[in-house]
Parts: sequence; C-alpha cells; structure tokens
Amino acid sequence: MTPTTRRVTRDPRRLAHRFVRLATARATVAVFAALAAVWAVGFVGVVPREIWVVDSPALVAAFFFDTLAANEFGVRETAVFHPALAVFGYLQAMVFVAAGRVLRTRLVGVGERRESGKRVESGERK
Repeated sequence: MTPTTRRVTRDPRRLAHRFVRLATARATVAVFAALAAVWAVGFVGVVPREIWVVDSPALVAAFFFDTLAANEFGVRETAVFHPALAVFGYLQAMVFVAAGRVLRTRLVGVGERRESGKRVESGERK
C-alpha cells in the first residue's frame, strides 16, 4: 500500500460522507423503527420485557446519561432519558446496519465460493 492510498483511506471527508450515507440509509431507519417497536411492545406489556435485551446498549447509555444529568447537573429525573434513548437507539441501528453490510460483503453464502472477486455457485463452472 503506497502512502497516497493510505492517505485516501483515512480521509476524514470520505469517512464523514460514509457516516452520513449510513445515517440516512433506509435500512438504518427501518432497523431503528424495529428497535423502537421492540422497546414499545415490551413497555406496553404485550410481550415480556426480556425482549429489551435487543435494545440493551441504547437503554444502558440512556440510563447512564439520565443519571449523569440528574446527579451532576441537577436536571429533573427522566428529562434526558427519552431523547438519549432516541439518539443511542439510532446509533445502535447504524451499528447494526454497518455490521450487516460488512458481514454481507465479507462472508460468502452457503453453497457459494468466490473466484476472482465474483460469486459463483458451487455447481457452476467458468
């Protein structure tokens, strides 16, 4: 890898562009809606609250920042919880979508093999 290509891969504008594309992707919005639905369904009591294990990273971060705001800055309890839950839930959805994209591009499906950058069914010949 040449110094020029290393510089290009670390370009902050390129990373910012990828971040914005990921944040505005339809898949991210859909995953966020699914996570919000899981949280709401568990909150209402339709399914057991153990379903919240899917939302646990966002819930932990929201509880942490709500407690921090109440203890250190005197903000009313639960005033920060729901906005923080929305922000961290969206970030969690972005991580899920990014991980899915990485796994989809890096892993080959069952019964497929890679040859020269293309996916070829295992029964096919060139």
